[in-house]
Amino acid sequence: MSDDEIKQLCLMDIDKILHSYDKILKDYPSMPLATEVDSSLLTERVIREELNFNRDDLKKNASDMLAIATPEQKYAFDKIVTAMYCDEGNLMSAEIRSRGDIVLNITSSGIASLLVSNGRTTHSRFKIPLNITKDSVCNIKPDSPQTMLLLKAKLIIWDEALMVSRYCYEALDKCLGDIMRFSLTYNKDLPFGGKVVVLGGDFRQFLPIILRGSRQNIVHSTINSSCLWKFCQVLKLTKNMRVFVGTTALDQDETKQFGEWLLKVGDGLIGNNMDGESEICLSGDIVIPFSD
Repeated sequence: MSDDEIKQLCLMDIDKILHSYDKILKDYPSMPLATEVDSSLLTERVIREELNFNRDDLKKNASDMLAIATPEQKYAFDKIVTAMYCDEGNLMSAEIRSRGDIVLNITSSGIASLLVSNGRTTHSRFKIPLNITKDSVCNIKPDSPQTMLLLKAKLIIWDEALMVSRYCYEALDKCLGDIMRFSLTYNKDLPFGGKVVVLGGDFRQFLPIILRGSRQNIVHSTINSSCLWKFCQVLKLTKNMRVFVGTTALDQDETKQFGEWLLKVGDGLIGNNMDGESEICLSGDIVIPFSD
């Protein structure tokens, strides 16, 4: 890419940012104006951004992380990598990128997207409407750089996925189905056009936020109420790696017991239900009400 082409791309980015503030480059006479650039350059830049990694460093990082991974993490890693390379989070991203393939790391919230490499929010990456409905589609134009990026991506990792409406997944399913239908790897019998998508999250921790929604509305909005759920394979990670760093065996045992106690509270196995509330007794004399 020549210096002039790089300059034009930068001017286009500046102009796009100014548009969000109801301004344009013409409002600043001292600034040069962007000229038309070959669309293939835009596509090339988008693809290059997702391949701009040191593959040797990533391979070492993947090996180091795999060496300390729990059996559950190794099992999940093997299942997902096998699904990609046999046509069936960080560790997976490092391994796949070290092979020269594209991984799209996305999250449901803006803060979380800052914590992952090349992270973007789902609405930014897939152009999913904010006011989502069952008829919504991703606002991605054919032959755009975003379309080419999704076509080339080997894996999509969606963190905090369970906090958004199931219509977001279904919109992406329709989008990838359209994009992948002319690809050699397209499979009309699989969701997302046959693309491997990892949805990370915890039903006990995150649920969709439905404005003034009832319990039934919230349950109806979750991914396991979607027609896509039958294609999902659930992989569980039950060991919190951060909690056990630098702790004694006694601390680890107490943490494990506390975690099991919390699960029993969530399953309604501890306490008595009384008009939608449960009373949990601690130390014999402290009562904490948990409302539904």
